[in-house]
Amino acid sequence: MEIKKVAIYARVSTEEQASEGYSISAQLQTLRQYATLYNWEIADEYVDEGISGKSIKGRPAMQRLVADIDKGKFQAVLVWKISRLSRNMLDTLVLLDQFEENDVKFISYSENFDTGTPIGRLVVQLMASIAEMERNTLSENVKLGMTQRAKEGSWNGGLVFGYDSVEKELLINQKEAAIVTLIFEMYSEGKGLKAIANSLNKAGYKTKHNRHFSINGIATILDNPVYIGKIRWLQVENWEKRRRKGKNPTPIIVDGKHKPIVANELWSVVQARRQSKSFKQRQSNEPFLLSSILRCPDCGQGMVPSITTSTRKDGSKHKHRYYVCSNFHNKGSSVCKANSIRAYEAEESVINRLENFLADSKLYINTIESLNKQTVQSTIQNQDELEKIEQQLVKVNTMQEKYMEAFEQNLFPITILQERLQKLSIEKKGLEQKKNELSVQLSSSDSKVIPPDVIRHLLEKYLGIFKQSSREKKKQLFQLLLNNITIKHSDGRSRTVDKIELDFDFSEVNLSKTFTLIHILNLDLDKTEENSTSNPNLNDKMPSYLQLFLPLFVVRFTPINPERPIHLLHQD
Repeated sequence: MEIKKVAIYARVSTEEQASEGYSISAQLQTLRQYATLYNWEIADEYVDEGISGKSIKGRPAMQRLVADIDKGKFQAVLVWKISRLSRNMLDTLVLLDQFEENDVKFISYSENFDTGTPIGRLVVQLMASIAEMERNTLSENVKLGMTQRAKEGSWNGGLVFGYDSVEKELLINQKEAAIVTLIFEMYSEGKGLKAIANSLNKAGYKTKHNRHFSINGIATILDNPVYIGKIRWLQVENWEKRRRKGKNPTPIIVDGKHKPIVANELWSVVQARRQSKSFKQRQSNEPFLLSSILRCPDCGQGMVPSITTSTRKDGSKHKHRYYVCSNFHNKGSSVCKANSIRAYEAEESVINRLENFLADSKLYINTIESLNKQTVQSTIQNQDELEKIEQQLVKVNTMQEKYMEAFEQNLFPITILQERLQKLSIEKKGLEQKKNELSVQLSSSDSKVIPPDVIRHLLEKYLGIFKQSSREKKKQLFQLLLNNITIKHSDGRSRTVDKIELDFDFSEVNLSKTFTLIHILNLDLDKTEENSTSNPNLNDKMPSYLQLFLPLFVVRFTPINPERPIHLLHQD
């Protein structure tokens, strides 16, 4: 295959810049010269600066490059080294497969091979394996070194309330240590986690990150043996993959080299009470359908479930279900109010409003038309801004060339030229970052008109399935359709549902919530119960119900600018 246009990809993390010293500008200069040598036209340059190669996630330039592959903008991707593409072998092979499917060669300047030949592809796989092995070996060596330090009682760095970490040594912060002691004393005297957090927040105390204290924060302090002079290490293993599920039952706990804040006697009293409180009886078998969707009217945080119990005249108990502000629940009344709303009433109100929305044809049509208009306007604005940025980049490149010519002709002092080139470099970097962000947004959006009949069909199907579903299933259906719901104060102290924001995401087949929702709604009820937790895969034979919606999966129904949410339903 003859190569006419190439895409240049460059990446360097902060650590790699410091250790290898090969900057983005040096990579780009080398690759440009290489492309010129072979008479290749550079279709575009994709730059991820200061970003690790551990994963392809979180790299806007890489995402833009992948999106441009399908558009046929170039016949080859040129990088300085294979490790610039990714240091993860699986990610590398996935990218190579995508290159091959679109007949795009992968060329590495330093390793001097391309994937246009079988031997080239084999070498790439070997190099990817070696790059991943080097990263894993380095990571393992670092872990071994830190584990040995922990066994010797040394602190491995990081922030801990009550101490200052100075060159990986813990020194007592007297002001914070007094608060730690107060927390342990209040708990030993019988105060609960929420009461302690509320007391500290009312007194104006703040955490290490200058935030309010929360229930979880208080619990973490009470359970941390660092305060009695111990070092705890490997409490959680494989955090990046397993998160809190990777809890290690046998962490390293040894005497540390730092001074304790809490006496052993007080620690023992607190731990005994913590153990007695460790079992929490489940209050309800019924799920709260709107958890994480309802928003507090005062602070905007999510509303969380709360159950209170009252005693009737006959002595029987009655449970009341509410949603309350999570800030109030975790940090107390000094941070926010409860703003409680009855759970069953709120849940029923959402369904009623969905039904009323569909019944009001005028409101429904106006909403969809307004949404289509906003999508088109947002796309046009982004395209205009992108053109302006590209024009600015041309000007910056022209100025850089002029300054380099002035340097060669010795027209300005070197110090002045360096200062001006540095300013241009900073400006160029900012423009390129904005360009990448806009390109990613435009690649995931489209100005197509969304047919009102298609959305109506989806919502009518949704309401029909919802009414026949169990509460567990209803919660899942709410999570797939709703983005967030605000509440407002009505007469007296009662609160009602205010604005409901629907979340239709037609951005990607197989991955978006809306695709999963469409699939679930069109399965038999029995199959729905079995398969609702997994995303379906498109087989060669397309299900008939998907054919209606498939053309929309190049459209972002949610707004490009998250600061301007689309309220499809609202209370007048």
